[in-house]
Amino acid sequence: MKLTTLLYSVAILFSINSLSAQEAKTDEKKIQEVITLIADPVSLPPNEDGSLPVDTNPPKAMASGEILKRAVNFVKIESTKYKKGNGVTTGSKAECVVTFNYKPKELNPVADVQGTITMHLSIDAKEGKYRYTISKISHNAQTADHSGGNVYSEVPKCGSMKIPPDIWKRIRSEAFKQGALLANDVKEGMKIPSNTPVNSDEW
Repeated sequence: MKLTTLLYSVAILFSINSLSAQEAKTDEKKIQEVITLIADPVSLPPNEDGSLPVDTNPPKAMASGEILKRAVNFVKIESTKYKKGNGVTTGSKAECVVTFNYKPKELNPVADVQGTITMHLSIDAKEGKYRYTISKISHNAQTADHSGGNVYSEVPKCGSMKIPPDIWKRIRSEAFKQGALLANDVKEGMKIPSNTPVNSDEW
């Protein structure tokens, strides 16, 4: 009886661990980070002797409104590296779809995989911090039946016969590299005050 109870308990624990592992894998299918932002320092009038005063007040968290404005600006600003589309702001979030061109480096690729890598970007604003999330990273070929789809999949959507494993591996690697590039651009863009004119040619 005790052995049966023990085995039953082990089985339940194993099931719970299995569910936790599956949930963790789902969470891995995105690039996400929370970044803290401190309010820009306030300019104080100079002292009577002309020297600049030292602000001894503790740093304040940046207002969520300013963070959201920066996020909206980032979504609007054009880039020379990729295209942004379907930009929208809802509540405290700005989001868009980012599209990179994809061209295989081989001169005569065995599969017609030239096309685009698309990903969804959202930036959530809170008092003193924001969270960017890059998800739904997908390969879309100009020839529809050679589209790999979700780059987190081990096997492309069109199958391994149309996109061999070595080519799919290169596509996925390039997609993750582009995702990291976008993440870096977001972090740099969010440092720029919302009232600063930005030259779109720099992006």
